[in-house]
Order: sequence, then C-alpha cells, then structure tokens
Amino acid sequence: MATATTQQDSSQSGHKTFADLGDAWLAWQIALLQGNRLPLSGDVTQWIKTWGEIVGQVGLVNFNIAGSSDPQTEQRIGRDYSYGRQLGRIVEVLKPYLDKHKDEFKGSKEQDALNDFLAMADKISEIKAKQHSVDDVLARVKKWQDDDDFEAKREALIKGLEALARR
Repeated sequence: MATATTQQDSSQSGHKTFADLGDAWLAWQIALLQGNRLPLSGDVTQWIKTWGEIVGQVGLVNFNIAGSSDPQTEQRIGRDYSYGRQLGRIVEVLKPYLDKHKDEFKGSKEQDALNDFLAMADKISEIKAKQHSVDDVLARVKKWQDDDDFEAKREALIKGLEALARR
C-alpha cells in the first residue's frame, strides 16, 4: 500500500515512474498503429511499380500499357489474348518459317540466336504436350475436396472416365 501511495504522490508531483513510461509507450503504439496499415490488414493505396517500370527495358520485347496511346484498347486485348498467348502464336508462326530458312543465317551470332530460339520453341512444345498429365488432373481434383459438392463432382468425373473407357 505504501508503494501505491508513493507512485500516486510521484505522479502528482511531476516525477515519472516506470509505470508512467509504460503507459506512455502503450499510448504511443496505439496512436502509431491507428494511423498506419500493417501488411495484409486493409486497403493497399500505394502504387507498386513493376520491375519494368523501375529498370526500363528488361527483355527483347516489353509491353508498357502505362505509356500506351490507348491503354483501354491494350487492356481489352490483354483480356482476350494474354501476352503469353500472343507470344505463343508468334512462336508458332516463326518456328516453321525459321526451320525452312535456316540456311539464310550466315553469321555465328545469327546461327546461335536462331538455335537458341528453335530450342526454346521445342522446349515450349514439350511443356505444352505434357500440360495435362494425370498428376495435373489429380492435383486439380484434390482442390475440389473442400467444395460442398465434392461428391457430385467426383461421381461426374468417374462417369466421364468410364464413358471414355467404353469408346
């Protein structure tokens, strides 16, 4: 009881104790946290620059809709045809053409670039061919397990597989 009286007397007389410092620190933390957003705690209002915006040119071809004369058109095109799809089509057209005209690439740098491109195109074709392996299908089915209609989806899958086996 004497300690409490001493603390009261010291706070009234203007002297600070450890309890007063703790209260002050807590008040400061509360004020600090009320005005700030911690990660994953609310709206993100800060523009986060992409790597390309920070360093400029990153690859052979970069698309920057921020600097586009018509960004809305770029966004509409991007919704229907992703950059990956657009590049995939370009590779699909170029590969047969380049295979046919290999002999026209005379310099070693040109031939190295051609060989690198063709190797990349072949690797992409391999990846696309293996796109839907049994493991990929099973991984997708595992994602259904938490769905309310998991049993209905599983039964529909089994029926579909049985129908394929009968063909």
